[in-house]
Amino acid sequence: MKILLLITCLTSFVLQSQGQADKSSIDRKDLKAFVKILTSDSLEGRGTGTEGQRRAGKFISDRFKHLGLNTYHQDSYLEKFKLNQTYWGQVYIKTQRTTLKNFENMVFQGSNVQNEEIDKEIVFGGRGTEEELNQIDVKDRLVLVFVKNLRNKYDINRKLAQRKASGIILANPGNEKQFESIKNTFKEHSLQKRLSLPNSDTAQNTFARWDTIKFLNTITIPNSEIKNIFGRSIKELTKLQEDNRIKEVPIPKAKVKFERIHNEIETANVVGVVKGNSNKSIILSAHYDHLGKSGEEYFPGADDNASGTAALLEIAEAFSLAKDLEYNIVFLATSGEEAGLLGSLYHVSQPDFDPKNILCNLNLDMISRIDEKHDNAKYLYCIGTDQSNELDTIIKKADSLFDQCSFDYSLNNSKDPVGLFTRSDNYSFYEKGIPAILFFSGLHPDYHKTTDTVEKIDFASLESRVRQISLVIELLQREGLKN
Repeated sequence: MKILLLITCLTSFVLQSQGQADKSSIDRKDLKAFVKILTSDSLEGRGTGTEGQRRAGKFISDRFKHLGLNTYHQDSYLEKFKLNQTYWGQVYIKTQRTTLKNFENMVFQGSNVQNEEIDKEIVFGGRGTEEELNQIDVKDRLVLVFVKNLRNKYDINRKLAQRKASGIILANPGNEKQFESIKNTFKEHSLQKRLSLPNSDTAQNTFARWDTIKFLNTITIPNSEIKNIFGRSIKELTKLQEDNRIKEVPIPKAKVKFERIHNEIETANVVGVVKGNSNKSIILSAHYDHLGKSGEEYFPGADDNASGTAALLEIAEAFSLAKDLEYNIVFLATSGEEAGLLGSLYHVSQPDFDPKNILCNLNLDMISRIDEKHDNAKYLYCIGTDQSNELDTIIKKADSLFDQCSFDYSLNNSKDPVGLFTRSDNYSFYEKGIPAILFFSGLHPDYHKTTDTVEKIDFASLESRVRQISLVIELLQREGLKN
């Protein structure tokens, strides 16, 4: 009887290991431990190219090594790559009476870089009408214009660009508060450090693209600085404008600098492989970077995307001992996703990456919360099944076999109103013609905020979601995709 029981247990173990995951290794305690590590203050939000992101990458790499995964590139789990980093440095306008500094007493919006301090003149352009601009010489000068709405600047900008002005300074004498509103709206976005891949389309960053539109640099100032520039009050300038005498306004000289800083930084994807019997692969991806720090605060990114990364590690463990897999399983933890899907773009752009050998991509991004459309966590959005009938069939089969979680297909195709499918790493694979799925639990009020923390995750539900995703991979191993 004991021998029969032993044979039965051994047979069960062999059958389980042949192409199947050891789902008993998928455990909520492990998931919680991984998320806690990835969101710890020592990693400071895992910003791309930072020491915190490198430590997170080492943690994932060490975990792959512990599980005995094969390396993807030679003897390292790290797929290192360089990024161009650009951001605004010193941005100011100095006159005899004042110094305007970016996001202190001016707001700079532009793309035309001036890295060395140069001399400029400032001329008053009244309300920027054709009649007023015909009175003055604006060529190669900064032109200060009164407008009723600081946000509606494009018509006057184009008009002055045609006249070869150097830039435009906007003020709204009728609204004291609008400058502060503009400053608060644009500060965080404008001061971000932009990242791009060298020698690729993504290297044409936002600022370079705006150059092709030929907009002038726009500087917005508060009303309190108007007299400091011209030595004339708003009332005096308004009177001269109304009397059609703006050419009588003095033309002050200024020193100007709009510095753009360029650096090169290094980051890395982390890639581990469980080998199969063919040269085709299933790629399971999750980005492990997040937003880093803002001042003294950091962004934990528990849901975005420590949750997906923890799930990746648990599924890697579940399949690490599987035998006779039909397809390789590539576990890809990407960097630079928050900066524009840069890690996945780099991965799919390498010479040895052949889309024909990729069965599909399953991407895990924000899979641990509940959105306002659902009453409980027994769901997971599955976006992209409309690309492949075979993949759709396999996913729906997995759905029917697992009763602890149901896939929600409501965001497929045109039903994805905010373009979620295009905003995560699955899109890099999709653009290469590879069927790609985004697993996602929905947006929530803590998205991209410092409040995206561990205690808001239901780890029992996350465990169920991870088990369901592993079942999809098992069925893919068993049934494959013909197209």
